[in-house]
Amino acid sequence: MAMTAHWPHQVEIKLDRASAVERLRRIEVWCTDWRISFRVIGTMAEGVIRVAFEEARFARAFHAHFGGVIAPADELETALATDAAEVDLYDRVAGEYPD
Repeated sequence: MAMTAHWPHQVEIKLDRASAVERLRRIEVWCTDWRISFRVIGTMAEGVIRVAFEEARFARAFHAHFGGVIAPADELETALATDAAEVDLYDRVAGEYPD
């Protein structure tokens, strides 16, 4: 799942199959009533979506109303930095043991 720069504030929520359509409808109505722009983003996990907002205050308001888990705004950057650190460690260890 790609995080876009325009929709960085995200709340991850679980949807069960039986109530997913109704819950999504309530989310749409609530955001429309409050004039909050949002996007629904699919995830790799079944039954889990992310609702993305342009501003952190909208994500916090959504979270307070619907629950879920607020995703870290710097999630992608953190993952990339972790990957880079692991590659750097591998390179250092590999350099200690010549072929």
